[in-house]
This record gives sequence, structure tokens and C-alpha cells, in this order.
Amino acid sequence: MPRQTSPRPPVSRACALAALTIVAAATLLSGCSATSGRDATPSEAPTDASGRLVASLWADRTAHVGDNIRVIALVGDSGLDDLGPRTISLQTGSEPYGLTVRYPAPVKSGGPFDATPQATLLLGTVGNLDHVTVVANGSTFTLTAADASRALGHDVKQLGTDHAALARYVSSLDD
Repeated sequence: MPRQTSPRPPVSRACALAALTIVAAATLLSGCSATSGRDATPSEAPTDASGRLVASLWADRTAHVGDNIRVIALVGDSGLDDLGPRTISLQTGSEPYGLTVRYPAPVKSGGPFDATPQATLLLGTVGNLDHVTVVANGSTFTLTAADASRALGHDVKQLGTDHAALARYVSSLDD
């Protein structure tokens, strides 16, 4: 026997308009919260490469290595995506939390690869990240948050909490 349904009452134009307004407002509000990490409006967006890098890193920073979408974005921001096809694995089961980037094909000159700048950026912009490992050209490079902090002369995590510190570090990479 076919299922009987009761006819729906007609929706008034005012109700439909109110529902659309609520959906539009919710969309706008959720869009604002999704980009709340972004400080610059389009008219204030930096025009130089260093400024764009700082803006991207600042917008993508995250407190947790388990936020894989942001961590993947930060891997790209750091410049590691520019080296070729790679895989990323996150060690989030227990502390110390880590990130490993592996390159199956040789990168750069084919010799040992120093990923200190990229790893420092990742350690600084991922709040609970303890170590970054890069496997490339048959060698393994690892940098811990403690080692990065010693090299910087201050806590590497400051890069993710102090915009000016991040900008200074990125600027030092250009020197």
C-alpha cells in the first residue's frame, strides 16, 4: 500500500525570505570565523613575497598537529611542497608529537638536505609539534623544538604567537 502523506501547507513568501536571510547570515558569520586567523584585508594584503609568506603562515598556524588540513597548508607555506612530490605523516598517538615529510625522488642537488628553515617555521606555527623529520636523498633530517629554540635564542613557539617575531624570522631567511 502506498504511503500517504499529508499535503504541506504553502510557505509564505515572507517565511521563505526570512529563512534565506538566516542562511545567508549564518554563511557570512561562519565565513568570518573560518578566516579569523587572517589579519589583513585585501586592501592591506602584503605585496612582497616575504610579507605574503608571513601572512600565509600566520593565517594557517594551529595549536594542534592533529589539525591535518592546517598542517598540510603549513607544509606548503614553509616551502617543502616546492621540492617535489612528497608524503606527509603525522605522529599524533602520543607525545612527543611529530611530522615526517618524505620525498621518494631526489630533491635539489641530490645530496643531504638541510630543512632547518622549513622545519623551524613548522615547529613555530604548530603549537604542540615537537619534532619535524624530512627524509630526502637517502638521508634523514630531524629538528626538535628544543634545538630550534636554542638556535633562535628564544622559544620557537613564539613564531606562532608573535606576528612580529614571525616576520623577523622570515625576513632573516632572505638575508
